[in-house]
Amino acid sequence: MLKISKEANRESQVRNINRYRNNKKFFTLSQKIVILISMVVFIALLPSALFTTQRVAQVIYDRVSINAVSINNILCHSDIIIDGLGKPPGAIDEAMADYVNEVDNSDEAGVAIFDRDFKERVFYNPGKLKDFKRTSLDLVHNYSFKDKISWRENYDIPNKAFGYVKNDVGEVVGYVVTGYSDDILNNSAIDSIMFLLLMTAFGLSVGIFGAIYLAGRVKKILFGLEPEAIAAMLQERNIILDSVREGVITIDDKGIITLVNIEAESLLNDAKIFGANELVGKNIKDVIKNIAVDSILDEGKIVTNVTIKIGDTLFITTSVPLMLSDKIIGAVFTFRKKSVVEELANQLTGFKNYSTALRAQTHEFMNKMHVIMGLIEMKAYDELKTFTKEVAYNRQSEVNYVVTRLRDITLAGFVLGKISRSRELDIDFSLSEESELHNDLEVPSVHDIVLIAGNIVENAFDALENFDGERIVSLSILDFDKEIVITVEDSGPGMDEETIKNIFKRGFSSKGQGHGYGLYLVKQSINNLEGTIDVESSEGEGTIFTVRLPIKRDGGLND
Repeated sequence: MLKISKEANRESQVRNINRYRNNKKFFTLSQKIVILISMVVFIALLPSALFTTQRVAQVIYDRVSINAVSINNILCHSDIIIDGLGKPPGAIDEAMADYVNEVDNSDEAGVAIFDRDFKERVFYNPGKLKDFKRTSLDLVHNYSFKDKISWRENYDIPNKAFGYVKNDVGEVVGYVVTGYSDDILNNSAIDSIMFLLLMTAFGLSVGIFGAIYLAGRVKKILFGLEPEAIAAMLQERNIILDSVREGVITIDDKGIITLVNIEAESLLNDAKIFGANELVGKNIKDVIKNIAVDSILDEGKIVTNVTIKIGDTLFITTSVPLMLSDKIIGAVFTFRKKSVVEELANQLTGFKNYSTALRAQTHEFMNKMHVIMGLIEMKAYDELKTFTKEVAYNRQSEVNYVVTRLRDITLAGFVLGKISRSRELDIDFSLSEESELHNDLEVPSVHDIVLIAGNIVENAFDALENFDGERIVSLSILDFDKEIVITVEDSGPGMDEETIKNIFKRGFSSKGQGHGYGLYLVKQSINNLEGTIDVESSEGEGTIFTVRLPIKRDGGLND
C-alpha cells in the first residue's frame, strides 16, 4: 500500500513539474512584490491625502473667515471709526482710511466702510478685489434692516465679514465689510494641496524603491529563482530522492529529521523500527542511537562507510554536514544494508578473479601460438609436431586433473586460470590431489568459493612476487559432509604477529595505498557464511590460510 501511494504521489509530482514549466507567467516575483507594495502604499496614502486636502481647504477657509471677522470687529469697535462716521464726510475719512490700513496691514484684505445712509466713507482695496465695492454695498443693503448679525451668519458669508458700527447709545452709525478674494483661498489651497501631493508622491516613491530593494533581496535569497521554479525543483528533488536505492535522511542543526525518502522508510521498516513512516519531526538520536550526530553538527565532520546497527539490521552509513555560508545548517545521512553492499563487492571481486584467470590463460595461449608460428616459419615440422602433442597432452592432463576433483566447471576454469597465471609469475602453483568438490551446493555458492580462494591465492602470489626462495603455492578444496575446507599454503616470507592481527582490516597492506581490500572482503564473506578462517604463519616459514564454511546443499542445511 505504501509503495502504491508513493508511486501515485510521484506521478502527481511529475505532472506538477510539467504544469509549472509550461505555465507562462505575466509577472515575475520581483514585479509582483513591487506592484503589491506600491498598491498598499498608494491605497494607504490616497485616502489620507484626500482627507488632508479637504481639511486644509476647510482650515484655510476658516482662517480667512475668522481673520475677516476679527478685522471687522476691531474696526466696528474703534473710536476713530465711530467718531468718524458720526461726522460729515471730509478730512475725517482720511484718518479712518489710515487707521484701516494700520489695522489691516495687508495687501490682500479689502475693507469698505459705509455710513448709515449707505454712503461710502472708506474704500480700502489694496488687492484689487473684483466687484468688492458692489458686493459690499449689497451686503449693507441685505443686513441694514438688522442691528446685529450672528457669528454663524457672518461665517457663512463667502470670503467676507459684515459688522455694525454703533455709537455710545447703541445706534447704528455705519457698516463695515471686510473681504478676501477667491484667489487667496484658491492659491493657498492649491499650495497646500501641491505640498501634500508631493509628500504623497515622495512616500509612494519611497515605497516603490523599498519594494524593489526588498524584491531584490528576496530574489537573491532565492538564488534568482521564481516561486514556480522553486516548487518544480522541490518536486524534482523529491522524485530523485524517492528514486535512489539508498536510504536518505536529512536533519536540521538541532538534529530534528526534516526529510525521509521512500527507500529509507522501507529499510527502517525491514529493520523493525517502529513508526518508520512518521519520522519527520523526531530527533535523529531517537532513531539512530549510535551515530555521532554531535561531531557532525558541531565540527562539520564527514563520516563515510561506517557500519552501524539500526534495529536488528547492520547498515553502512555516510554522514555529510550541510553548509550554508560556512555555517552548518544540518546534515544528510545515507545508508544501505551491509549485506547488499557486501554482495555487490563480492560480485565485483569475483568478476576480477574470473577476468584475471581468463587473461592469464589467454596470455599463455598466445605465448604457445608464437612458438608454433616460429616453428612453422622455420619449417621445423617434426619439432612442431612434438611441441603441439606435448602442449595438448599437458593441457589435457591439467584439465582432467582439475575437473575430476572439482566437478563445477566454473570453479575448474578458475583454478586452471590461476595455474596459467602462476606460470607467468614463475610460481609453482598446484591443486592438491585430495581436493574434491561436488556441484550440488547452495551455500556456500561457487561464487563464494571463487571469491575467498581467489583473494587468498592472489595474496600468496603477491607475497612471493619478490621472494628469493622457493616460490610454491598449494590450494586445497575439500568437501566434507558438513563443511567445506579451503586451504592455501605458500612458501613465502611469512608474517609477524602484528601483521597477522591486521591483515583482515580494510585498507591494511604492505604494498601501500590502494590495496588491502582483498582479505577484508574474504573475512566479510566468511562471516556472512558463518564460517571461520585461521592463519598460521611465522617469519621465514611461509603462511597457511584455512577456511571452514558450513554447507547447505539443495534440499536443506546439513546438520
